Amino acid sequence: MKKFFSVLLIIFASIYIFSFSYHAFRFVIEYSKDIQFTRYEEVFYKDGNKIVFVKSPKKIIWVKLGEKYYMGTSEKLKLCPPIKDLEDIFNDYAEFHKISQDFDGEITISEDVFTIKAIKIDGMLRKIIRKFENVVTEMQYIYIPTTYTFDEVLSNFELIDESDVPEKIYDILNLFLWFNVEYVDDALKVYAVDKNGEGVLLEISDKKGKFKVDNFYISILEASEETRKEIENEISSNN
Repeated sequence: MKKFFSVLLIIFASIYIFSFSYHAFRFVIEYSKDIQFTRYEEVFYKDGNKIVFVKSPKKIIWVKLGEKYYMGTSEKLKLCPPIKDLEDIFNDYAEFHKISQDFDGEITISEDVFTIKAIKIDGMLRKIIRKFENVVTEMQYIYIPTTYTFDEVLSNFELIDESDVPEKIYDILNLFLWFNVEYVDDALKVYAVDKNGEGVLLEISDKKGKFKVDNFYISILEASEETRKEIENEISSNN
């Protein structure tokens, strides 16, 4: 369990379907007045599906195939909670606002609690920037040619439809705009932002907690009254 949560820590530190493929290196930088975080990735993309090799700060692989996500550190990848990067978030909100993806230049989408800007050159994403409160997250792309197809790369992995945490917990995580995780004292701390832009803190443990979901426990440490009720309703509906 600890190994699984440690893997989640790297991945979660912060869809529109394209009919094309790409191979790129991505650099993710998150910074504020007090912190700075960087991540280096290699991505194979095809028609909305992704194979992402996180190379730094720790080597991890995650795959998106349709509505399923898989993650691991070797050729065996297990089912995992949904992973949305800045590209997915931008595409989701562009689709919601009926903004065409066929553009060159800059497009900024302003929501009540954050803004997200995408820059395209020759129809290809070059940079995505999200601003939330005093935190800025940037994803930069460098496209490179490859001799391998998406399917050839995917064939190197065994996708296992088993999860280390109950899939019922995935529905709870889907209530949030985005979330990060941290493993503390043998439990997973989930730091999330709800749809109203307010902070949420959950604890997921296989030892103790207020609500039981299969063999795990969830405690709501911080949340608005509205979001707390949404989480509790989601837990009740899945038990």
